[in-house]
Amino acid sequence: MEFEFRKDYFSDQATVKLSMDHEAFGTWLEQEGQSIAWVDALLVNISAVQKRVLTDFKLVGSEFSLLVNDDEAQVINHSLLNDFDEVDLEGDLSFYDLEIEASCGFDDFINFIESWSEFLHSK
Repeated sequence: MEFEFRKDYFSDQATVKLSMDHEAFGTWLEQEGQSIAWVDALLVNISAVQKRVLTDFKLVGSEFSLLVNDDEAQVINHSLLNDFDEVDLEGDLSFYDLEIEASCGFDDFINFIESWSEFLHSK
């Protein structure tokens, strides 16, 4: 997973740019992960999965849920979790799903979150 962190000097928020397949991680992290305390708590849970104290965990946020196990991490927008009847739309809109759902390997996710933590501590 390729990523780049930046600071938005107008809003004083940290932002992240990710590869197209992982954009949902960026949206999730920008919305939920601006607090160092929040990121530190997330790292504690990640460590517990790494040490097999936990087999998995779920973190429900305002718009996204994070699901983590020792194999992968996944973010899913709550709109995908609703049980609404699907409307048959013309055309292929699967590219849009990349902004609201993504997954990556556990090791890549650890690197991503640890790097984010370092960025927040340095800004």
